[in-house]
Amino acid sequence: MKSKMVIVFLILTGTLLAGCDQRKPLVTTSGTVTVEVDESVSNVVKHIASGFEQSYPDAKIDIRVVEGREAITNFINDSVKVIVSARAFNDEELDVLKRYPDIEWKSYRCAIDAIAVIGHRSNPQKELRLTELDSIFQGSLARWKWNGKLIDVAVGDVNSSVNEVFRKKIMNNKPFTLSAARILSSDSLVTYVENNPNAIGIVGLNWLRGREDQLTVFALGQPGVRPDTTEPVGRFYTPHQAHIHRNYYPITRPVYLYSRAYGYTVATGFIAHITSIHGQQRFLSEGLVPVTMPIRLVETTSKQVQIE
Repeated sequence: MKSKMVIVFLILTGTLLAGCDQRKPLVTTSGTVTVEVDESVSNVVKHIASGFEQSYPDAKIDIRVVEGREAITNFINDSVKVIVSARAFNDEELDVLKRYPDIEWKSYRCAIDAIAVIGHRSNPQKELRLTELDSIFQGSLARWKWNGKLIDVAVGDVNSSVNEVFRKKIMNNKPFTLSAARILSSDSLVTYVENNPNAIGIVGLNWLRGREDQLTVFALGQPGVRPDTTEPVGRFYTPHQAHIHRNYYPITRPVYLYSRAYGYTVATGFIAHITSIHGQQRFLSEGLVPVTMPIRLVETTSKQVQIE
């Protein structure tokens, strides 16, 4: 049986853990901070915030779930001090910030996410070329080859970071087909695809946890291309963590926390928590790839990428 690669999260030492949690001034573990969170990664961030509040009962992380572009706009306009975004600032947004040098802000890279392409579980087609994907979401490829029926394209809100990243990486920023169904939440989009045999949709990995068996998660690839010399030419890759970590899966994106909060506040404590062992372990368990702690790849004979 062909071996697969798995990601193992390396827990370092108790000293590091103590350094993250026990040595911070008390003020960083009490008080309230509002954090606007990109809807496509809101599940995992809610879990991390809940863990922080359980550890520090005097702390309150007020999570407000919004679309990615809205969170970034509010941050630039200074109506919120801390945001979590499933994409980096684009050139236009950075230009706005540069025009106001008095605006102080910091970025913290938290994890790597991927955009999964999903279909109904009865769909016999399990692989898609990137050129096919482009054609389907633009509308020039309108019918499934396996049954001849119209492809039911589902995409998120117009301000969704999933849409922005997908259009940039796959469609050269061209618009989605006018026939695409606009689904206003990731949870509703997954449900829509689960219930429509001819549907195809795009969603952040976090929203697939526990629902993978109810869907087809397409493997993506480019014939004649290989990501590095260790891999065969033309292989298709699913959005498993090992493939994301090695950049084999073609639609990945960083998750950033951006902050305009200053001094030793509860915001500082939450930032330390989300980038520490606790937050990174939660990202890992929710299907994303941690970035601030070491990980290693382990061979396994399992058909799936397992977490150890």
